[in-house]
Amino acid sequence: MSTPSLTRGDARTRAGATAESSLGRLPLGARAIITAVGTAQQEAGTAQGRLARRLQDLGLIPGRAITARRRAPLGDPTVFQVADYELCLRRHEADLVTVRVVEDGDPAEQAAGAAS
Repeated sequence: MSTPSLTRGDARTRAGATAESSLGRLPLGARAIITAVGTAQQEAGTAQGRLARRLQDLGLIPGRAITARRRAPLGDPTVFQVADYELCLRRHEADLVTVRVVEDGDPAEQAAGAAS
């Protein structure tokens, strides 16, 4: 029994327009909308909480569109397009950001792109 190989487009379709995952798992070329940065359990004084706050200060705010552009040869770090700039994040940093993968032409994506 063989398994069909997945292309980048298949992976996006399979993930679905409403599937949420971490930013660190976003495939190259895929577009997403940021839904959360950090978790409710993270306290502001912890290292994770401070990092989540710093990511928000860098422009990773809920509702903003983000695209995975380039990845280093060994898979870490990754360059993301956010608004009109590029941001390079390591996987452990990107894993603090929750995103919803969107398809091209999704009305929610167009609204988020206009707001960026």
